[in-house]
Amino acid sequence: MSTSGAEPESAPDQRPQPPAEQPEPEADIDVLVVGGGPTGLAAALAAARRGRSVRLLEASGGLGGMAAGLTVAGQRVDLGSHRLHPSAPPRVRALIEELLGPDLQSRERNGRLRLGERWVAFPLRPVDLVTSVPPGFALAAARDVATGPLRRPRTDSYAEVVRAGLGPTALRHFHGPMAAKLWGRDPDTLSGELARKRVPVRTGRDVAAKVVAGARSHNRRFLYPRLGYGQITDALAAGAEQSGAELEVGSRVEHLRPGSDRVEVEWGTRGRRRRIRAGRVLWTAAPESLIGVLPPQIVPPRPPPVEHRGLVLVYLAVAGRPYTNYDAHYVPNGDVVFSRLSEPANYRDGPDPDSLTVLCAEIPCTRGDGLWRADIDILRRLVLDGLARLELPPPSVHTVEIRRLPKVYPVLTVDQAGDRRRWLNAVAAVDGVTVVGRQGRLVADNLHHVLDMGLSAVDCLGDDGTWDHRAWARAEARFESFTVED
Repeated sequence: MSTSGAEPESAPDQRPQPPAEQPEPEADIDVLVVGGGPTGLAAALAAARRGRSVRLLEASGGLGGMAAGLTVAGQRVDLGSHRLHPSAPPRVRALIEELLGPDLQSRERNGRLRLGERWVAFPLRPVDLVTSVPPGFALAAARDVATGPLRRPRTDSYAEVVRAGLGPTALRHFHGPMAAKLWGRDPDTLSGELARKRVPVRTGRDVAAKVVAGARSHNRRFLYPRLGYGQITDALAAGAEQSGAELEVGSRVEHLRPGSDRVEVEWGTRGRRRRIRAGRVLWTAAPESLIGVLPPQIVPPRPPPVEHRGLVLVYLAVAGRPYTNYDAHYVPNGDVVFSRLSEPANYRDGPDPDSLTVLCAEIPCTRGDGLWRADIDILRRLVLDGLARLELPPPSVHTVEIRRLPKVYPVLTVDQAGDRRRWLNAVAAVDGVTVVGRQGRLVADNLHHVLDMGLSAVDCLGDDGTWDHRAWARAEARFESFTVED
């Protein structure tokens, strides 16, 4: 008898096996979207509205990806802290306003970040900088602004991009510790590309301009749905179906064969195998998964795999509302396990109960490590310990729920700086397939960025089914300029 948790090995089955079930053929379609996150949903909606026949396949059991919503203790919450930025492209904002109507609310940001042992308002404001920032930090940061024009990065690393731009004080006290927390690496070893994509302000003078702008409340606004962030992807999915797109969950692509004018795709859903031919495949899943379903004879050279950092989301339903008056707390401190704590009810004016509120603690980790595998009791204790270290009120916890997201932050080291581009070049060579979206392009962009990607991909589809390669090249160049906004 085996006493370990593993199942005992068995001898290979030598009996004749039945022939594999042949996939059922489906009618040809114009567009097949792989992946039901926000990019795929936006593309499916846009293509269907243009009169194209559209099928969307999502491998998991639900739509929305990391922009989906869930219910904890009767309250709608998000998968982490999200908000829609007013800087969203006009057509992206117009689409969301059309889908959500009055449920899309304009709210004033009220977050804060931890600097040493103090809290500082975020976005930064002049008065709070005077009253809350540690004096030593303020003097050092002012010196960094003055000497900024003299600094140059010594290597193309995350640490050097921040040090040369924002200064050694910002690197030492916030950006460096936060980068180490999010990516699990010393920022000296991380690619400078991550800093350029992640840090929206590049110099101390940029920070000063942001602080001055932050004095005016209209510059601190964001957009957020009344029923939680997941209301956006729910509305995209509903709009796509109403426009004629077919959306399937639990459907995993097994084989993809590019052809001269059509791409043949086989997929499985609950034991049923089907086959379809599409004029264009928009692939929003990971690029390595695309290479994994191609015929061996056309698989492009495979670059080294890209590691990802994930998040364990710990939701605490606590008595009373609000827990604090802040929507989000940003925490670079190494002795606190979470990098951000948010309170979804503070993001909106919605139908939230007065008797409780839900806190979401985001714990960066890597799939399979100790934090990823920690049980609910350990995670609960770690979060409560973090709250105490930050001198936040001790909560009266009713329930705890956990969600695990394996691929949130792509990890690129200095030595791997070109790997993301090599992946994009490899999959770009697959005829009839366009790779797009956060997972597909190996980025951690905002929602408005990835919605823009989905809409832009559909823009490149001609009425006769042709693909406008020049327009797509211009769109890709624009995608590379995207910078994450917190």
